Amino acid sequence: MNRFIFYCILVNMIANMISAVSKILMDHKKDGIFLSMLLAVLSGMVIVYVFGKFFSKFPGKDLQTLLEEYTPVWVSKPVLFLTVLHWFISGVLSIVSYTFMLKRFLTPEMPITWIATTILIIISYGILMNTKSVLYTIENILLFSLPIVLYLVFKAYTNRLFEWDFVREAFMYVNTLPTYSSYAAAMFIFLGITNIVVFNPVFKDPIKMTWKHTLFTGFLGSLVLLTLYLVPIGMNGFERVDHLVYPAISTSDTLRMTFGIIERVLYLFLPLFLAISILNLLLHWHVAIEACKSLFFPKWLKWRNTNYTPHLYIAVFWVITLITIKSLSEYSLLQYSKYFYNLIPLSSLFYFFIFWLIRRRAKT
Repeated sequence: MNRFIFYCILVNMIANMISAVSKILMDHKKDGIFLSMLLAVLSGMVIVYVFGKFFSKFPGKDLQTLLEEYTPVWVSKPVLFLTVLHWFISGVLSIVSYTFMLKRFLTPEMPITWIATTILIIISYGILMNTKSVLYTIENILLFSLPIVLYLVFKAYTNRLFEWDFVREAFMYVNTLPTYSSYAAAMFIFLGITNIVVFNPVFKDPIKMTWKHTLFTGFLGSLVLLTLYLVPIGMNGFERVDHLVYPAISTSDTLRMTFGIIERVLYLFLPLFLAISILNLLLHWHVAIEACKSLFFPKWLKWRNTNYTPHLYIAVFWVITLITIKSLSEYSLLQYSKYFYNLIPLSSLFYFFIFWLIRRRAKT
């Protein structure tokens, strides 16, 4: 597997440790959550294998190129529009979620629109970079952050406040039937592979996707799901975890580094995971912008050898995001996140069908 594809998968997994996925799993902790996670891991492995195997057959080509070559316009344009919508909504939900987190834990006195604007400024610069620069940026920040993430996870599991009795209580509901919402939310952590729809032309060699790569991805996803579910329960209690709006962040505030420069782990945990989450957001909106350029890229917006169409799209993204932030609450954000996650299995089947259609027309 190409290392950049692995980075995309890993960034999405780590970023979702503080997203609404954790809260949704907590809300369904008595509804066969372990079976939901098992089904999500199996489905996620299928998604990783299908996306990787499909694009390995078309080296140097992105989804837009393949659609233009092998499908009519009435198929390619709606598919690209749905791609833009999918990645854009994912980014909007991420920005709103991170803004609420910062408002609650770090900057309670700052207006929420100022916080969102700060995040938008940061990612707007990154979106305009070329695709290869985006991947190198992700690689540098991820390699720096990953050891700290592993240390914090290890510290949580080995903390004296971690009660394995609470974990055993959670396992008592292993024989109950799962819910669709928990399954769909858990499956979302595997969707980092889907960014390949834009990044495939960057890779010089065909992507190698074997069953070993797929199994390793499933193993990592299992560890991430168990961590984001069991650590808050082990630290806070099986029943009390219901009262946490952001289980991972609230749990990090129970940890202390006695001999560290920063004693409260929260002040290390939150900026670190927010940085990784912003990388994930950068991936989402970079894909959305590239897909937008495939749909509408007029020449009349060109001035001094620079086409400002991407800037126009970014301005539209800004307006929609700021309006959304002003109109949502933390509760409504969770509900809309559930609705979005519930569409993930259906959208995956839709892309599988599009891949099958392209492969079939390519053979003929």
